Amino acid sequence: MTENPNTTRKTPAAKVGPAAVMTALFFVASVGGWEIFWRGEQFRPSVRNSVGLWAMTRARVETEGNSVTTMIGSSRTLFDFNLESWEDETGQVPIQLALEGTSPVPFLSDLANDSAFSSLLVVGVVPPLFFFPGGDFRLEALEHYYSETPAQWLAQRISMPFEKVLAFYHFDTALPTVLKRQTWWPTREGVEFAPRDVRKLVDLRKTRQGDMWLRVDKDTAYAELAQSIWLDIIERPPPPIPPEVARAGLDTLMMTVASHVEAIRSRGGEVVFVRLPSRDRFREIENIATPRVPFWDRLLVETNAVGIHFEDFEELQNVSIPEWSHISSRDTYEFTRHLIDILRNEFEARGIQRAELYR
Repeated sequence: MTENPNTTRKTPAAKVGPAAVMTALFFVASVGGWEIFWRGEQFRPSVRNSVGLWAMTRARVETEGNSVTTMIGSSRTLFDFNLESWEDETGQVPIQLALEGTSPVPFLSDLANDSAFSSLLVVGVVPPLFFFPGGDFRLEALEHYYSETPAQWLAQRISMPFEKVLAFYHFDTALPTVLKRQTWWPTREGVEFAPRDVRKLVDLRKTRQGDMWLRVDKDTAYAELAQSIWLDIIERPPPPIPPEVARAGLDTLMMTVASHVEAIRSRGGEVVFVRLPSRDRFREIENIATPRVPFWDRLLVETNAVGIHFEDFEELQNVSIPEWSHISSRDTYEFTRHLIDILRNEFEARGIQRAELYR
């Protein structure tokens, strides 16, 4: 018997309610279990260091860029400057634009070309990132700021309330990231060595105040894990650049930075460079790769800028640096207070008064 193509088949009756309840319960149990797991790993809710948050902070330059100190640099600038201490000393919350793993030079260029900026700029210097090419890990933040769509703007503001309550809502806990770092992946011959990704080191606030994650400071094994990842990076540098190419590149960098500093000064602003602390193997490699005289000292001569090097001030050395590269949060308040005092003295010695450093 041939089936009638016009026959209408009725959809079997289904109880949607129980299925919806079971789905909701499964979702809550899964999310709750993931949250409980990461809180057990000492994760706490904190703001994500996203390009959207950076763009929100960069927008302050357009409204406050003629009166509030701005900071650019790498992760040490993000970790080591305590914005609460800065506010207590000066009455202002700085505009924190530092980004981890990135040279500040492109961001210096951006501010030099921004007519709204005419204030004090603090530039954190991690020598290998500052003086060598390739330190452009987070340049997408600048691109995002200038091309942000309404949908991206809205997504950032929708995301932030969840960031404040969910411990697992973090880049380090993303499932692909967790799977990637598992030991079950075999090592294959002929595959180029790739350094491990840097693990979670910081909790971030809405102001982009970076606080060292408590586990880095208190858990020796975790700090040693972070140290071993730094060794992956610093002891396997890229192929050496021919000396003549390196010299030409450094000459160009110095001229570029000097021109940017002069552009900011021409609008009434000022630039100061700060070499923040490092220790042990990290510091040894930095001193070998970027000796002070041809790099740091030359930078200050070429720019005629104030430079604060932690090795020159005892009060900047009495800090804990658990994983060799970033100051423990328990020391950043006093470190920042001492640094502001030094900046005041250095500027006064040159006959310069910067209102941004005083209440």
